[in-house]
Amino acid sequence: MYPLGHMAAACGTAWLVRGAGRNGTPDSVLLKGRIDYRIVGFGSLLPDLVDKPLVWFVLRDSDLGGHHVGHSLLFSLMLLAVGLAVAVRGDNRMLLIAFGAITHTVFDSVTHVPWSLLYPFVELDVPHSGILLRTTNIAGEVVGLLILVHLYRKPRARERAELFFREGSIER
Repeated sequence: MYPLGHMAAACGTAWLVRGAGRNGTPDSVLLKGRIDYRIVGFGSLLPDLVDKPLVWFVLRDSDLGGHHVGHSLLFSLMLLAVGLAVAVRGDNRMLLIAFGAITHTVFDSVTHVPWSLLYPFVELDVPHSGILLRTTNIAGEVVGLLILVHLYRKPRARERAELFFREGSIER
């Protein structure tokens, strides 16, 4: 996926999880406090922010399609552990970053090679992207853009946009 697709998937999943918590499901650490969707969006970009510069400047001969440390299960589990440790103290921001990064990794493992989650423990031979992969990437980006357009066209869209940029919320 591309950035808009990852952000839409992560923020949409966080919104669904938050909604499930309101319907009588026991609260989780993620649901305690409000969800700052800006932080979830940043977390959804974190695996690429870690791996792309790594490929560009360090692992130039790598053929893993940019899926290294940031896209690994190990990285996700480390972020989750730190997020849970900080969330116990009442601050869920690191957990929201972990949530965004984990959704990125999950969605990429569905559309790419799933065993890239096991990096660096297995040697990977990732095939070059074909038409199916390019189609799913573009579809994710289109869905993300459609969600943004839909939210903007809703009544009070300007107020909601200001609320999002000021507070990271999509609802009062």
